[in-house]
Parts: sequence; C-alpha cells; structure tokens
Amino acid sequence: MNRSVAIALGLLVLIVAYFGIRSVMRGSISSQTEAVAIDRSVQTPDAIVETVSSQLHAVTIEAKGRTAPDKAVTVKAGTTGTVVTTPAREGSFVRKGALLCGLDVEARSARVREAEAQRDSAKVDYEAARALAAKGLTPANREAAAQATLDATEAAVNAAKVELAKTQIRAPFDGIFETRLAEAGDFLAPGAACGVLIDMTPVIVAAEVSEDYASRLKVGMEAKARLASGETYNSRVRYISRAASEQTRTFLIEAELDTTSEATVPAGVSASLVLPVTNVPATLISPALLTLSDAGELGVRYIEDDNTVRFAPIQVVDEGVGGAWVTGLPDTARIISMGQDYLSEGVKVNPIPAGGAVQ
Repeated sequence: MNRSVAIALGLLVLIVAYFGIRSVMRGSISSQTEAVAIDRSVQTPDAIVETVSSQLHAVTIEAKGRTAPDKAVTVKAGTTGTVVTTPAREGSFVRKGALLCGLDVEARSARVREAEAQRDSAKVDYEAARALAAKGLTPANREAAAQATLDATEAAVNAAKVELAKTQIRAPFDGIFETRLAEAGDFLAPGAACGVLIDMTPVIVAAEVSEDYASRLKVGMEAKARLASGETYNSRVRYISRAASEQTRTFLIEAELDTTSEATVPAGVSASLVLPVTNVPATLISPALLTLSDAGELGVRYIEDDNTVRFAPIQVVDEGVGGAWVTGLPDTARIISMGQDYLSEGVKVNPIPAGGAVQ
C-alpha cells in the first residue's frame, strides 16, 4: 500500500468516527430536551387572581336634553292700537303686572268718559222716575224702564274700561322679559306680540328617553342633572309624556333643578339627566379583565373552588369611574387578572392573589 492510499484511508476513518460521535451526542441532547419539556408540561401554571363580590347596584341611563324655563309665554295685545311706550328692558326681571307695552289710550279714554256721562244721565232719570212712582204720579213700568237704561249704561262703562285696560299690556307673572317684539310706533292688532316673558324658577331640563326606559321612570324620582359647563345639580322628575314622538319614538321628560337663589342657569344650554332605572345584583370589575371566548363571547375567566379555569359570559349593565358593572359571575369569584388570554378553560392553575401569597 503506497503512502497516498494510507492517508486516504486514515481520513475516511476519522470522518466516520466524527459523524458517529456527533449523532450520539445529538440523540442525548434531544432526549434531555424532551425530558425537560415533559417535565415542564406537567407543572401547574400560576395565575394572578382578584377576588370580587356582587352587590346591589342602581343601573342608570343618561338622557340628553336642554335647560328650559318653567314657563315661557308670548305676551300679546288684546285690542288694536299704536304702541306709544315700551318701558321694560330686554333681559330685565319684571314683577307680575308690570307694564311691557303701552298702546295709545286717547280714543278709549274718551269712550270711557262718554259712557260715564250716559250712565250719570241715566241715573238722574232713574232717580226721578222712582220718586214719581213713589208718589203714584207715574206708571210703575216707567221706573223699571229707567232702571234697565241705567243698568245698560253701567255695563257700557265697564266695557269701555276693559278696552282701556287692554291698551296696557302687562306681565302675567314674575319673570324675565326675554325678548321685545314691538317697538314704539308699531300698530298692533288683537293677538299681535308685544314680547316674550319667561319664568326661570325653577329651571327645568327637558330630555328624551327611549320607550324601553320610559315605563321604568316615575314622577317624583330623583335624578342628577349635568350641564355642558360641567356643573351638576340635584333634580326631580316632574313630568313624563304619555305619548311617544311620532318622529323619534321617544318620550319627553322634564326634571326640576334644585338650585339656590344665587345660581344663574341659562335656558337652552345642553344638559343631561342621569336617571336610575332599576337595581340589579352586579359585580364591579376593571374593563381590563374583560376577554373573549373562542366563540367570540365577551366575558371573564375565573377560577373555581378546585382551581379550574372557567369562562363566564357577562353583560355590562353600567359603567362608571370605578369600572364596569357586570352580571353573569358567581356571587363571589376569583377572576384571573393577568394572562387570562393564555389560559384555556378546564386547565388547573395555581392561584396567586394580586400582591399576595399562594391561595
């Protein structure tokens, strides 16, 4: 055997030996890895849990609306005439009976004087007829006729005074003279507007609620009113419509605001009413604890007494600053607060309370 052949055979032996040793080592490592994996698979996973309990919770709804005056009327003329004075300033507070618009009174004052003169003449005639009748110098029916004439003239005086009073368009109640609709020199016919008077005591919030909730509300129930400015007031429901709007199928409700005499709440600003509609047993949880089942149901994963993971479909009935109020959980439940998306239903876990020792 020459030298080249000997070297080639030596290299072949070394290569075979190398791959044989490597194969043995890989088999050993693979066996060790599988053993570790098997060991790990039989370990019980930890689960961080929070214990929560249900309690009676008042479910509320928020109805959007606007503030409004307690009363708002358009004050109108009751007779014809030319406006000669408008003493009330827009936005000013006026007392009941205050003059808002004054019409020309000359013609009606003259009519009153004429009626009074006719009444006075009729009174003289009546007194004379009565005196003559008492002496038997005139028929009794003449006295009766004189009495009828006197009564008619007295009625004419009263009618003329009523017409004169109509020239003075006055406030029907205490309130704010919001808008003047007539100026000096305008001619007003009966029913023509002098101005708008509103009463802001109390201020009300008028809002709409769906037919699902209207039947659950009652007159007199308390509510929380929240204005667009962020101000909140206690309020009480005073009116619930018995007929739904044909356009929106919603029901109108009104609530009176409990305001102090110093509070100034304008009419027509956006506001909402927070109304309690029912009391239900519910559990307050963080929205971060909510997850989805394999079927896409909203719920939470919790641990039963035997430390088995279960999925509970839930319904969110209310939301607040503290979290979400939900139904569908046991009265007391240990909810998985970390890693709930990685634990399947039916798996046994080692529950660890958040920030505490193993349970």
